[in-house]
Amino acid sequence: MGTVVEAPKREAYGSLAEKKPTVVFVLGGPGSGKGTQCANIVEHFGYTHLSAGDLLRAEIKSGSENGTMIQNMIKEGKIVPSEVTIKLLEKAMLENGNDKFLIDGFPRNEENRAAFEAVTQIEPEFVLFFACSEEEMEKRLLSRNQGREDDNIETIRKRFNVFLESSLPVVQYYESKGKVRKIDAAKPIAEVFDAVKAVFAAKHEKVKHHSRVTL
Repeated sequence: MGTVVEAPKREAYGSLAEKKPTVVFVLGGPGSGKGTQCANIVEHFGYTHLSAGDLLRAEIKSGSENGTMIQNMIKEGKIVPSEVTIKLLEKAMLENGNDKFLIDGFPRNEENRAAFEAVTQIEPEFVLFFACSEEEMEKRLLSRNQGREDDNIETIRKRFNVFLESSLPVVQYYESKGKVRKIDAAKPIAEVFDAVKAVFAAKHEKVKHHSRVTL
């Protein structure tokens, strides 16, 4: 049923492949500082920041049929299908006047990744990977959450393990294609952003010398 409802929408917006947006996936474990750096990139490089989680929450809040379905799946502990999240990302990109997007916290796993490329016909320009040790992320998250420490540590470790099991294979896949830009996220915020700036500056240089392929 869902596809029947969504088919006319897609025609109205045209296709994402036609829009040819620049897409950068932003990945990193919990507490790696992705959010802070995404805000900096938006401010300095004019990207639009899209968070898959925020889009799902907004859809639930909207009270749409799709939103109710998403809410029920989350309540039942089911994983929202890749296609649903991708449709929301696609819609947000098509409705936005910008053609440069940071997609934060997605793809969460290999299935997400394959489905995104199949549905949108778009590969990311590159993957910005915030590498940070478990100890450092733990320290940051604990200083941020002043709750019961044991609960926090347990939850944090679970989230970290999920990231390692699910998202790391995505990073490895893009690494094999030379598309990963790894950032040492354990450094202070300003130093991390210096490294991020260098990546985006190099991307703009590459646009000028597009015929040169670097491995």
